[in-house]
Amino acid sequence: MNAEVRLLVPDDWRMWREVRQLGLRTDPGAFSTTAHRWLSTWDVESRWRDRLATTSTFVALVDGRPLASAAWDPAGHELVSMWVAPQLRGSGVAARLVEAVVAAAGEETVVLRVMSDNVAGMRFYERHGFSLDGAGPDAEDTLGMTFSR
Repeated sequence: MNAEVRLLVPDDWRMWREVRQLGLRTDPGAFSTTAHRWLSTWDVESRWRDRLATTSTFVALVDGRPLASAAWDPAGHELVSMWVAPQLRGSGVAARLVEAVVAAAGEETVVLRVMSDNVAGMRFYERHGFSLDGAGPDAEDTLGMTFSR
């Protein structure tokens, strides 16, 4: 399966909305409770555009359809909004998205949060240079990980 990884701009807000909401609906347990606001109170065009203006958000397109995403949030030095559709898992798309985020971060520290029960996610991130920060789960039951260059 050939996927094109693309950096989005604010005018791509509908594409970002499609993949973000698909991920939240497909794998609700993979996301913190605040992330689910993208399905309700945060589901307004201006919010989608603002997010794309303040992050480097990447999507993977297959046959023109966005089926995976990850973003670099420079404010928090954080890889956020990582999700890959089930049919793309194991295809290398997730690795390409992580590489895009790390490249967007430049020399900045990159951290992320992963749900504490997402063992497969933690293993994936560890294979791609992240390690657990040692702190216990936060209020949203996520664990922190940091990228080592």
